Order: sequence, then structure tokens, then C-alpha cells
Amino acid sequence: MRCLMLDVDGVIVTHRKGGAWTDGLAQDMGIHPDRLKALLFRQHWEDIVTGRADLHEVLEAVLPHLTRSPDARAFMEYWFSHDTYLDQVVLAACDTLRRRGCRIYLATNQEHHRARYLMQDKGLADHVDGMVYSAALGLRKPEAGFFSLAAQQVGCPLDGLLLVDDTRANVTAARRAGWKACHWRPDRDLVTLVENAD
Repeated sequence: MRCLMLDVDGVIVTHRKGGAWTDGLAQDMGIHPDRLKALLFRQHWEDIVTGRADLHEVLEAVLPHLTRSPDARAFMEYWFSHDTYLDQVVLAACDTLRRRGCRIYLATNQEHHRARYLMQDKGLADHVDGMVYSAALGLRKPEAGFFSLAAQQVGCPLDGLLLVDDTRANVTAARRAGWKACHWRPDRDLVTLVENAD
């Protein structure tokens, strides 16, 4: 049985059309995007996305330097809701593939809080069999160890694993790990892509 390993951001989740989720951040929350990038993403993101640091705890330390009204929970809710638009066509394709016997797992670089948000709050758990993500594994794509641990977690033989990802480096790394892999473009049809992957 084939396991489709589906990337999240750029494949099943699209982003705000015409701009970034941070475009209204200064007006809405009093946080300048450049300062956020410097203090959160440049300094802490690698540890957060590989599970060595917790996003909420880091935000509690960082936000007082960015805004007069620091509220880590409210900030995460704003971020996740403005940065997560589900592609309904891709979701429908996932449902079709699962009805045809394909197991589907999200294979993604995510931290713990957004992973739960995607699966529970946004309902991705209704369309896939599970999620394999970097913070839980302690490694991120395109590191070779990510693919090894992901294969073990889903219990599918290497020749049955197919990664669909919009980042070419991840596609290349998956192939080196013995997986099949396809580069995703928004104009592609997921069902056709999977069924022609052999």
C-alpha cells in the first residue's frame, strides 16, 4: 500500500493572497515585522521548529521587546489564523485518494503548537491519517534523518513512500533517502500526480 507524504505549507496550506501574514501586524498588534523577524525567527526559529524550544515560552520572552501588550496566546492565534488558508481542491484530492486505499501523512517542518492547530482546529485530521513533523522528530527537512525517522513512524516500505513537496531541496533529499518524490506546483492535479508516480 502506498503512503503519500504530503508537505503542508505551499501544498495543502496556501498563504494570504497578495501579501504576507505579517502585512497587518503593525497596525493590528503593534509589532513591526522586521523586529519580529530579527528577535524571533533569526534567533530562535531553528530551535523551535526542531522541538528544542517551545514557541509559547519563547514568545513570552520576546514579545515584551516588541509590543506594550505582550500576549503570547493571542499572538499565536493571530499568526496561525492569518497564515493558514486551506486549499480545498487539494483536500478533496486527499479524500479521493484515501477512498482508493492510499494512506496520507503530512510530512512537514512545523513546531508543536501550529501542528496541533492544523490537525485539530483546521480539521486536517479529517483528511489525512496523521502528521510527521520536525519538532516531534527533532530534525527538519531536508535533513536525511527526517526521512529515515518519518519512514519508521508511518511503517511503510521505502518503495511505497511518495513525497509531494514544493521545495526542490526536500524532493532531492527524499529521493536520496530511497523515497519517490515529486515537486509540487499549484497547477498540478494531486490525484493524477500520485497515480502516475510509478
